[in-house]
Amino acid sequence: MDNILFVIPARSGSKGIKDKNIRYCANETLLRRSVQICKSLDLPSDIYVSTDSQLYLDHIKDLIDNSPILRPDYLSGDLIGDIEVLTHAFYSCETFYKKNYKCIVMVQPTCPLRKKEHLVQSINAILLENYDSAVTCQKVDKKYHPLKSLTLNESNKLTHFLDNKDEIIARQQLKETFIRNGASYAITPKQLCEDKTFFKGNVKLILTGQLLSIDTIEELELCEKILIQNNNK
Repeated sequence: MDNILFVIPARSGSKGIKDKNIRYCANETLLRRSVQICKSLDLPSDIYVSTDSQLYLDHIKDLIDNSPILRPDYLSGDLIGDIEVLTHAFYSCETFYKKNYKCIVMVQPTCPLRKKEHLVQSINAILLENYDSAVTCQKVDKKYHPLKSLTLNESNKLTHFLDNKDEIIARQQLKETFIRNGASYAITPKQLCEDKTFFKGNVKLILTGQLLSIDTIEELELCEKILIQNNNK
């Protein structure tokens, strides 16, 4: 059987919403929702909550036997990237559980509207379809296309954010673009440890509907409203 490692990144020092990962959203916390959806897949896997907080581990101890490995201090800052966190999780869990993982899946607590199928599709891309990585994304409305984005230059003058020589006249001229939404990222150990990016090699786009990635109280409240509506259907 192919061993899968689910990694749920849950740093405690969020600034936008204090302790965001353990905030309630429709009668359950974001962190516990993430653990529960990984468990519900019933796959040969380990689930690792990557956190710098013992409080967070205590928060999910009735759900899983998380390996007792807290993130080191150098992985607890605001500017730490996903690859560093996943690499630490991979090596730590491989040693602790004494397993050879074939697929590492990052499940961000801030996307509680994800569905099981998003995780399954990303895992299948790695284990069955020979992709190096897979990322869930949603379409960007063309009114927000990168070629339409503006910024202020060093002289404080308005200019295009991207250096495009030709003016875009109509939406029909624009190619589709996509944005990551945090529902699921999957990657092979080789891609993670050698290339250190999701976006090199053979990458699969897992297209989802419009999902929210929570950064504000307003987004948290909107997700709660949607989840309650879905439960009532």
